[in-house]
Amino acid sequence: MLFSSVPRLAWHYKYWQRQTAGYLRTMEKNTLPNNELIGYVMNDKHPKSVRVACDKYMWVMRYKKAFRYTKKVWCHDEHNECRVGDVVRIQPLGYRVGPWKTYVLLRMLHREPRDEELAPRGSDKRNLLLSGRVESEQTP
Repeated sequence: MLFSSVPRLAWHYKYWQRQTAGYLRTMEKNTLPNNELIGYVMNDKHPKSVRVACDKYMWVMRYKKAFRYTKKVWCHDEHNECRVGDVVRIQPLGYRVGPWKTYVLLRMLHREPRDEELAPRGSDKRNLLLSGRVESEQTP
């Protein structure tokens, strides 16, 4: 018989894996609309940029278990509103801003409590230190 049957054409090499409940649950954890990610800010030392750690889940058939791994991505923060520890929702831009930034801040889900409401970001502290050095070099 030269022609393949219809079920044979629909078969995929991961067909048996995709039918497992664990795999399906894992994919549900990963999927948000428009490929959005939820993560926490781990670096705010650059102006208009933050580094966000996002958790993803991967189903390993050999162990029949979902493993969590952390993906760290650079995100564009237009108004410099994020600080370290904030939980944010980010969305891919579809293009790059610079060599690394491929995501943009969609909204802040949780703001980390701080002692001072207007505490400077890491980038602001760094700029203050650099400007202080320049002034001290020029004054003598």
